[in-house]
Amino acid sequence: MGRADAGVPRIRALTDGCEKYSEEAELIKAWGTVSADRTATFADLFRVGEYRALLIANLISNLGDQLARVSLALLVFDSSGSSFLTALTYALTLLPAMVGGPLLGGLADRYPRRDLLIASNLIRTILAAAMALPMLPLAAVYALVFALTLLDAPERAARTALVRDLLSGDLYTLGVATNQLMYQVTLLAGFGAGAMVVTSIGPYSALAVNATTFACCALLLRTCLRQRPALPTAGQRSWRVELAATFRLIAGSPQLRAILALALLAGYFVVPVGLAVPYAAQIHLPTRLVGLLLAAIPAGNVVGMVVIGRLLRQRTRVTAMGPLASLAGLPLTACVLHPGAAGSLTLFGLTGVAAAYQVIAQAEFVRAVPAHRRGQALGLAAPAITAVQGAGVLLGGLLADHIGPAATIALTGTAGLVTGIPLAIVWHRVRTSAPTVPEPDRDADTPTARDPARGP
Repeated sequence: MGRADAGVPRIRALTDGCEKYSEEAELIKAWGTVSADRTATFADLFRVGEYRALLIANLISNLGDQLARVSLALLVFDSSGSSFLTALTYALTLLPAMVGGPLLGGLADRYPRRDLLIASNLIRTILAAAMALPMLPLAAVYALVFALTLLDAPERAARTALVRDLLSGDLYTLGVATNQLMYQVTLLAGFGAGAMVVTSIGPYSALAVNATTFACCALLLRTCLRQRPALPTAGQRSWRVELAATFRLIAGSPQLRAILALALLAGYFVVPVGLAVPYAAQIHLPTRLVGLLLAAIPAGNVVGMVVIGRLLRQRTRVTAMGPLASLAGLPLTACVLHPGAAGSLTLFGLTGVAAAYQVIAQAEFVRAVPAHRRGQALGLAAPAITAVQGAGVLLGGLLADHIGPAATIALTGTAGLVTGIPLAIVWHRVRTSAPTVPEPDRDADTPTARDPARGP
């Protein structure tokens, strides 16, 4: 599909309502902004009003989550004085995703994704508001945190699948990169301002703000997302059958196996973040620089995502995924030399830049999965990545007690390099032997052929 000629109406500025933005999204597709000979721009992306609503809602929700994590850590430590219970509180913001993904991710394929997004945010509003009640028993806090985090799985699956419904081609990859970039920005904001905000307004007020963010998300999505029916195959088979079928789909596809294997290398690259504090102490960095060290990899991610999403063409991105994944650990190997503040920040940042290949991995994974299985497939893949990240931090901490943080980080980088090179070779072979990944619903991305699941 080439660029439009003079007969195609010029896309107007973003001054109209959400429905107008959805119509302009179709014009963007017809105009050829996702063609192979043109790199999509942020202007193209933000013309799609439904995507913009999803992005803003996710940004608001993530900022609230950062406030909640800081608030809960302070409340639990103040009430118990236990480092273990404080760490357990943080773990409960991650572990339920490993259960919720396989169990609840498939809901995004069985129910209208807009309805699932709104319902998830409304339920989380109630749960988060309950957490803001003073004098709540610690066991009740843990139960609410678990339930709240459990609902992240269907919400994330529905949101990710809906982005694929809204965007196509190069525009979709840019959308994924922008989502990840905004997430890293919220992490940086959390490192820099979360504690100050909680200290200023108090932890209970911060938890109330978190509840308000979920309510705002529900209202925004209710207003700006167009209603679409559930997919035609939704609900025809049991959850257990669908889960098994999706697992077989991933296991039986060389493309999906290779992409997921590269994504799982994240378990190596999260270790420096987990060991940042003891590493800083070992190489005698001032305490004030620990925050910068924690932020170095996310900051590198932001740079890498901008380069990948905006400056590289689609074919170049797919080609670069393997080399970036295999080389992301290389800078970390120099940490064994105790490179000092500037050197450590540079090494961590370079790893963050290369680790932005995860944007390409997510985009290619979702492209390779049929529309009616995307929610369940994401529900299987995302918990696996979370699990290897948790295991990486845990094993890295245990190893650091024996050989030191600097040596552990260097060893982690070496392991990522040794593991990543053969995986990159496998991806190259898969990509060159089957350069076009099957997309059963691909016709739905053209203006002339409509998928009934996407509405009129």
